[in-house]
Amino acid sequence: MKLPTLLLSLSFLLPGAAGAGWWAENDYATGSNGFKKDSLTVFANASRKLIAGGSAAFYRDAVYQEKVYAFRLPLMYSGRRHFLALTPFLYPVSPGTKSGAKGARLYLQTAVTEPDDENYFYVTAGAAWAGQTARPAGAADRKSFSETAVEVQVEKSYFGQFFLLASAATFSKTGAVADPVTPALDHAEMAYLGTFRQVTALPSWVLTAQITRSLKPEYASHLYLGYSKISFRRVPMASSGIAGLKLELTKKTTLDLAYNAFKMADAAYANYYKILVRTVF
Repeated sequence: MKLPTLLLSLSFLLPGAAGAGWWAENDYATGSNGFKKDSLTVFANASRKLIAGGSAAFYRDAVYQEKVYAFRLPLMYSGRRHFLALTPFLYPVSPGTKSGAKGARLYLQTAVTEPDDENYFYVTAGAAWAGQTARPAGAADRKSFSETAVEVQVEKSYFGQFFLLASAATFSKTGAVADPVTPALDHAEMAYLGTFRQVTALPSWVLTAQITRSLKPEYASHLYLGYSKISFRRVPMASSGIAGLKLELTKKTTLDLAYNAFKMADAAYANYYKILVRTVF
């Protein structure tokens, strides 16, 4: 799961899902420069508190004209005051990009206040590691390097109507590849970046903020706005803004519609659109 807020996300992921055996989500995005991105994820209750899943995804655009595939195996533990998630991921080496990646992301969320309190306060800490294989600029052979990320996230609810989220992540790199050509890894695997498009350039840090407004009980929906700033090692800084609407279509199906404006410091705005559907079976 790449959602910016864990427990609020679960409230959408499991609408009326008490006792449900399994559920699925399809996350599709499209936009500027021929961008296409799609993923299908299936979750199942392994036990009362343990959830396991599997995911397959791809992306492509004007630079990555052949599809880049990714596979994930999310595993989540949900307790009364703690939420723990581990997501291993794999990007097989592509003949088109001659790049691949593998790694895992681990994060823990803790309730500072009582979890049932409508004015709750949560703190999340995350860490990720990824090993990449890519071709350095000006070289013919592939080289390997690795990255790590550390993320801290805080979420505050006010009366169960307003939800404020802020997060910060920093990335480090080891290995001699300073400027890889078409690396495969989307760094949203390692931390929340606040954008729909893939981010393959090597980031240094990211700051994000999001506000969500519940429209319940009049409407079974939420409105949200987000903004993020991404600093890279070798390319100009980027900014990203998101506006979206989450709808509970039925007790078992939710729909998320969103728009993302993304801008590199030396380029024009790029526009992206997302539709995400979750269904409990």
